[in-house]
Amino acid sequence: MRMDMFPEHMLSVRATVESGREAEFNRWYDEEHVPDAVRMLPGCIGAARYKAVMGDGSHQYMALYAFESAAKLADALSGPEIKELIKIYDRDIGAYSTRVRTTYERVLLHAKTS
Repeated sequence: MRMDMFPEHMLSVRATVESGREAEFNRWYDEEHVPDAVRMLPGCIGAARYKAVMGDGSHQYMALYAFESAAKLADALSGPEIKELIKIYDRDIGAYSTRVRTTYERVLLHAKTS
């Protein structure tokens, strides 16, 4: 297993979308928002999106953004770039979706042994 696939610092954005608007939301998020966020956020090294399969149903989707360090993540969250991304989100899809942002720091890295 590649251990570098588990970054130390992550920004999670969990979103809920109105019924009937998921295709539009996913197209915008995949083709516009994620590429813009990875390009614009200082220290962001990549992103992935997930759809909830099981759980409490509080959010249908989650985007995870990986950062080089805690300092880079803090810079990204306090910089003008995230404010611009939030403004674009609100303008383009905010009328039919809600989201929650949370940051995480890895506390354990464990590899499977043979």
